[in-house]
Amino acid sequence: MNDRRRFLQVLGAAALAISAGVPQGCASAAPQQGTEPHGLIKGPLATSVAVGSLAPVGDQAVVLGRDAGGLYAMTAICTHAQCNIRDSGTVSASGLSCGCHGSQFDANGNVIQGPATSPLRHFEVLIETDGTITINADKEVASSVRTPVTG
Repeated sequence: MNDRRRFLQVLGAAALAISAGVPQGCASAAPQQGTEPHGLIKGPLATSVAVGSLAPVGDQAVVLGRDAGGLYAMTAICTHAQCNIRDSGTVSASGLSCGCHGSQFDANGNVIQGPATSPLRHFEVLIETDGTITINADKEVASSVRTPVTG
């Protein structure tokens, strides 16, 4: 009888300790803000990027896409709460989905579902003489700007 009583006391104390930690644990699990890309970011060979693709490049919060018009690059920082979509969401050929609060962007960075209300920022894309891509994350461009790919 004494063993059963002790077992129930320990079980109750453990349940209380676990439940007391839940609100605190949830509060500390808030999404962390991402860091906007900056500087020059090296990418792959321009000819290796398939038309219709959208993928992360480098180690910063930037994605590189290619459509019929050419190459383009944009931030992967959600415009709603500045979460890094590369870390907390998904990037696919059809667009980006932020895992923090559910914002969705099409392949050109336009908002298709909130809570975000602003599109993703676009950056200058350069093709170097050796054919590799350099993204200038310090130079914002219009979302319609494309860098043509020859070859």
